[in-house]
Amino acid sequence: MDIQYIADNKALQDVASEISKADEFAIDLEFDRNRYRYGFNMCLMQVYDGNECYVIDPLSSDIDIQGIFPVIEDPEIQKVVFAFGEDLRLFHSMGCFPKNLYDLDAATSLLNFQPASLTKLIKQVLEIEVNSSSQQSNWFRRPLSEDQLHYAADDVLYLLDFKKELSKIADEQGVLEWIHQENRIFNHLDYSDEDHNNLIKDKDKNNLTVFEWHLYRKLMEFFDEVAKSFNKPVYHLANKKLIQDLATDPGKAENWENTKGIFGGIKNASFKSDLLKVIKEAISEAEEENLSKNKKASYSMSKEDYLAMRREQNRINNLKDKLMKPIQNKIAEDFGTHAKSFILPNRLAKEIIAGKTELMPDYKINLLRKYSNELQLDISDFL
Repeated sequence: MDIQYIADNKALQDVASEISKADEFAIDLEFDRNRYRYGFNMCLMQVYDGNECYVIDPLSSDIDIQGIFPVIEDPEIQKVVFAFGEDLRLFHSMGCFPKNLYDLDAATSLLNFQPASLTKLIKQVLEIEVNSSSQQSNWFRRPLSEDQLHYAADDVLYLLDFKKELSKIADEQGVLEWIHQENRIFNHLDYSDEDHNNLIKDKDKNNLTVFEWHLYRKLMEFFDEVAKSFNKPVYHLANKKLIQDLATDPGKAENWENTKGIFGGIKNASFKSDLLKVIKEAISEAEEENLSKNKKASYSMSKEDYLAMRREQNRINNLKDKLMKPIQNKIAEDFGTHAKSFILPNRLAKEIIAGKTELMPDYKINLLRKYSNELQLDISDFL
């Protein structure tokens, strides 16, 4: 099949107009998340409506990718996708909220397929060999190679046929409505406020004092801004270990020009001057707030709090084993072990015991009630 490469607004509007007439179309993205450039970036959008395959280039200077967003948000048109979680996060970060998604990953899980790549699943269900040679490509590179174009297209070319086959199986097994319920959850998700760089993590506190933690956070925020200006991921400038060393021993910044393992663009007197200023201000703030130079930044529970936490964990684990494990075993017996891991994984079993059942689809609630009645288990306190 010919692949239409779309790189200007006129062609994009033609695509949007064409796919707006369809009942469904397949869609996928190629993106970069702090690997080659700064931030979370859409590099390609692939669309297939059953007749034409479009590879849309959002990086083209002649295109405004937002022009296709209304069609993607149209609830009357189904978008067939596979393992769309990260793609959805990227869309939300760009202000687009796709509606009426049909994620085939959920379908294969409910149908007890062993977790596998799309390539392997297509071979298993449709008996088609799909190219995966460009999977780890730098999708920022232009022009795209023929290999890249075909790999990108293959991500959508078989999704509609794949959905048709899975829907037949799901209908025969009586789980088609379950798939629809899982997919309707996507309409209620909102990832627009997520921090997609997620530079500062709690585990970074390890071995740092409260005082040093303050310096470390200020330094990470500074390096993040510099990385943005160079359009590079932070780790391309300097690794976390080096920044932690600066937080524990700020004097090392005085020898900045001779520091190994840093990006050449910041290995100069001007950057050193800015770095020293940030360190000085951070130290001044930490001293004003009287932050401890001895107390560890990682939270240390009191003995009472720790014991209370362990008691709650034990309570949840005991109830999970008593009430949820027999239900898990029944689900595995009736629908398969892979389906069980999707329908009632251990994480969800613990959340149910803890009273956290937000966005749980009705079919799961009905299954839990059905099996609890059969097994004479009282789970009325949790549902």
